[in-house]
Amino acid sequence: MARIVKHVLGAMLLWPVLASAEIEQRQVVSAIAAAAGGDVLTLASDSGCGGRQVRMDARSVGLDAAQYAAMKQQLAPLIRDATPLLMRILSCPAPGAAAAMPEVGKLGGCEPQACADGKARLYLNDNLRRGEVKEHARYALVVPLPPGKTPGTWQVAVFHVREGEPTRLSGQVDGPDYLRGKLVGNYSMYYPHGQLEMQVEQDGRGVPEGMQTRYYPDGQVSMRGTWRNGVQEGEEQTYHQSGKLIESRTYRNGARADGLMETFDEHGKLRTRMTQLKGQAEGELLLFYPDGSVESRSQYVNGIRTGPGTEYFPDGKVRSTVSYVDGKPAGDSVEYYPDGKVASKRTHSGHYVLRSEQRFSRAGVLIVDKRWNAGGREEGALRSWYADGKPRQLIEYVNGERQGWTRHWNEDGSLESECRYVADEPQGECMGASARFSYTEDGIHID
Repeated sequence: MARIVKHVLGAMLLWPVLASAEIEQRQVVSAIAAAAGGDVLTLASDSGCGGRQVRMDARSVGLDAAQYAAMKQQLAPLIRDATPLLMRILSCPAPGAAAAMPEVGKLGGCEPQACADGKARLYLNDNLRRGEVKEHARYALVVPLPPGKTPGTWQVAVFHVREGEPTRLSGQVDGPDYLRGKLVGNYSMYYPHGQLEMQVEQDGRGVPEGMQTRYYPDGQVSMRGTWRNGVQEGEEQTYHQSGKLIESRTYRNGARADGLMETFDEHGKLRTRMTQLKGQAEGELLLFYPDGSVESRSQYVNGIRTGPGTEYFPDGKVRSTVSYVDGKPAGDSVEYYPDGKVASKRTHSGHYVLRSEQRFSRAGVLIVDKRWNAGGREEGALRSWYADGKPRQLIEYVNGERQGWTRHWNEDGSLESECRYVADEPQGECMGASARFSYTEDGIHID
């Protein structure tokens, strides 16, 4: 019989692709009866929506009238022999809907893996709040939901489909239909391999009330905060996986309180310090090395970086200087080698467009000189030199296109390649490799 079932179901196209299929269950159909607009199937056990009757028609299973009639003929001996079938229900009817029945979206043969038990499973998408087809689902739960410990609630145990069914969410909802219900009371979330990820305390209305705690996979606390009547209130601490404090914050009426803000590294050393005013960073932001010396200084106004900024080497010497206006670099910025010599200079125009850049070797020799126009396109001669000052490359640009000569020299000063361009197209024969050139932090290189 199993072979016949598999052959019949394949031939009769009983598995159309229906994106809204949500609940899957092994079922034995004990009877089928014609009804207005379709048929009513009586089941040997409760469906995933509760009750033992479901409706089905040609539209719900994606068949035309002739295919549907042939399918019912093939279904008759399976009903007579009480052959288990795999049934998918599109959705459960809304509570209280008059004469509503669950609608069958798929009906097919029972493969051993899919029909291991008679439990109905509702498949869910990644955010756990919408139904999903089994093939695309990451999570699922067994339905109908059992009654919860608190009167008027139903117990929820969502599990990971792809990781062998460890729990993802454990809690309770205020209605028998998970998708229409709301999480009420406390609940817990878990990582794919079963480790506790988060615990949330709520009241009976589903409003956050009390402690919320997050954990790293090894069980170490990553965050802990408190909520009152649905808004964050009081202290919140975040932690490194080492257990050391990252930051402690204070909330009032759901907003972070103004004042000093400090963060710490995984060894407990001060990492950053700044002030918050009206919910925005204000004043100087300081970054620190583990020994407590300043790594960088920058300025903020209403949460936007504005004004001069400086980075330092561990010994206190300046690493770089830069200036910002409305969160964008403006004017000149300079990088230095540890001995204080200039490593690079960049200039931004009044519209925050990079207009020029020069790079220097540790000996102070100019090795790159490049310029851009107001539109941010290469303009003029891009030049680079070897560390001893000998020319390395020349590329002449007009508005981002090669216009003029492109040349490349060997380290001994001999010309390796040469080509003249008009509107980015080579003109005539080119000497040597006719390659494009690319610009990197180390200089200009042939692609």
